[in-house]
Amino acid sequence: TSDEQIEQHLRQVDGVMLGREAYHRPWMMTAWDARFLGGAPCALTPDEVEQRMVDYMRREAVEDGTPWSAIARHMLGLHHGRRGARLWRQVWSDHKLKHLPPEQVHALARAHLGAVVPEPLAI
Repeated sequence: TSDEQIEQHLRQVDGVMLGREAYHRPWMMTAWDARFLGGAPCALTPDEVEQRMVDYMRREAVEDGTPWSAIARHMLGLHHGRRGARLWRQVWSDHKLKHLPPEQVHALARAHLGAVVPEPLAI
């Protein structure tokens, strides 16, 4: 559940399994290319990732008929720790909104987000 734990395990094994942590706090993975693999850190913000997901949802709906709700469920942890994230998740999860295009649901969800709340420091 933390970079430090991952680092400790990687000293003894070739990989680690996160399980649900990847869904609950996906943003923790954005620094891993730099931290564990020597690559560049993620240059996108959670807001930019969300917008790209909305664009993807729209394309998938047009090209393949995939409902946006089948895609949105995989990004529900994107704003973990941010003020309004619970309400944001509720909007994206609301079955009554499935008939709306993803851009409209996005606008409804974004209305609930506030400033980013920093995660507590690990001691």
